[in-house]
Amino acid sequence: MAHAVVIVRAAVVGLSPQMPSITRIRVRFEETDMMSVVYYGNYLTYFAIAWVEYLRERGLPISEVNKRIHMPVVEALVRYVTPARLDDLLEVTSRVGERKRASFTFFYDIKNEAHVIVATGYTRHVCLDPATAKMIALPDWLKQSMPDADLAPAGR
Repeated sequence: MAHAVVIVRAAVVGLSPQMPSITRIRVRFEETDMMSVVYYGNYLTYFAIAWVEYLRERGLPISEVNKRIHMPVVEALVRYVTPARLDDLLEVTSRVGERKRASFTFFYDIKNEAHVIVATGYTRHVCLDPATAKMIALPDWLKQSMPDADLAPAGR
C-alpha cells in the first residue's frame, strides 16, 4: 500500500516572492534501501516536490501552470553530503537562482532535523508551448513569481 508524501508547507500568509520556499518531507519506508538510507534517486523526487510547492506558494498550482506552459527538466545535479534515513523529517529549501530567456534553474538544499546538510543540487527547466512542444520565452507571469533569481547563493 502506497503512502502519501507528507508535505508541511512552511509558507506564511503573505509570503514574499523573494523568499525561498521551504518544504518538509518525511522519509518513507519505500524511499529507502535495506540499510534504511534514502535511495539516491529519490532526492530528485524531493527536488520536484519542492519546486512544485515553490510555485504553489506563489499562487501558481502546477495543475494550472501545466495548462499554460510545460517546464521539463533538462539538467539535474545532486551532491550527496550525508545520508538521510527512514523517518527523518527533511527540510527542502528551493529558490530560483538563475533565469534566462527560455529557461530557469532551481537550487536546493536539503537538511535533516539536526539542520545538517544532507544534499544540495539544482534542476534546470526549459519553457515549452504545450500545444507545439516548441521552446518559448519565459512568460512574464512566471517571471514575476521568480524575483529571487538575482539572489543566487554565492558559489553556485
